[in-house]
Amino acid sequence: MANQHSIDQQLQRMRRQFLQHDLRGDAKIGHSQLGDCLRVLGLNPSGASIRQHIRQLCERHIERISFDEFLSIYKSIQESKAIAEAEQFISGLSYFDEQHTGYIPAIRLRHILANCGECLTKRELDEILENRVNDQGLVNYVELVHAIMNYS
Repeated sequence: MANQHSIDQQLQRMRRQFLQHDLRGDAKIGHSQLGDCLRVLGLNPSGASIRQHIRQLCERHIERISFDEFLSIYKSIQESKAIAEAEQFISGLSYFDEQHTGYIPAIRLRHILANCGECLTKRELDEILENRVNDQGLVNYVELVHAIMNYS
């Protein structure tokens, strides 16, 4: 229940921010406000991405964007961002996959996660790697990254 309450609060906050970009009072925003509104809500889409979404709106003859349409665009950009972040993590971990098998030693992964960037505790590492280490002591890092990214 608390999770649904949190989602509802987030949607209300997003709607308030969205409405602050409504210059006509019709609960919609113009194409020119799309990028600013997305950025205020924490996304940083490229100009090309914004132009692509505006082009799609124009093809559907939508001149002013409702909150529901905006939310669809927001989610699309957020998903693209998550996919790009996952690919970056996978690419970074692939440097430790010397045989290019998709697996790295769990002990090496523990060391990386405990000592690089925002370090994880032993308990956090145990939770992340629980049921992910195979009989040879290896972790499929692609599956791990996808599981972590989908968990959040």
